Amino acid sequence: MSWVYLIIAGFFEAIWLVSLEKSESFSKLPFTLLAVLSMAISLFLFALSLAKIPLATAYLIWLSIGVSSVFLINFITEGSTISPMQLVFLSLIFIGILGLKTTQ
Repeated sequence: MSWVYLIIAGFFEAIWLVSLEKSESFSKLPFTLLAVLSMAISLFLFALSLAKIPLATAYLIWLSIGVSSVFLINFITEGSTISPMQLVFLSLIFIGILGLKTTQ
């Protein structure tokens, strides 16, 4: 169950970061509230995941999921382009996550 908590926490981290940007320095209340709520949920689930996953591994995976998700959210919502090299490096992040999970 710890891995499920960690994966969901990573997605809430992405929501937190995107909402933080959209809040425009906390001037837009709905995005500010979403940022605070998603941050709290992300940190809570991250803490639960630490019951069975070492801190260094959990933190790396949490950040990787968050960064990758923000990248993909911006691609979908902002119409950003993804270069072939960016796809290669995103793939390496996921390969690293799988490697960490299988060698734990």
